[in-house]
Amino acid sequence: MARHSDRKLFLFGRYSLALLLPKTWLRELGIAAGSHVHLEFDRARKRIVIRLTENAAVSQKRVVKDAQAVSDDWTPVPEL
Repeated sequence: MARHSDRKLFLFGRYSLALLLPKTWLRELGIAAGSHVHLEFDRARKRIVIRLTENAAVSQKRVVKDAQAVSDDWTPVPEL
């Protein structure tokens, strides 16, 4: 599995930017829709660190086999 990937941020709503993470990376970590992660902003090193929370460990036990399984947990974002 590749350790590096260049991604482009895109506008999400009016005031936020979003980033899509490679599905293979998420699958290997056991992260699925609804998993909880902890974000840490490190200004000194100019980086954002993503860590799995204890709730994510529960999600790791659930294996997502295809997009249909993910769609059961997916809820659309309401329009502004």
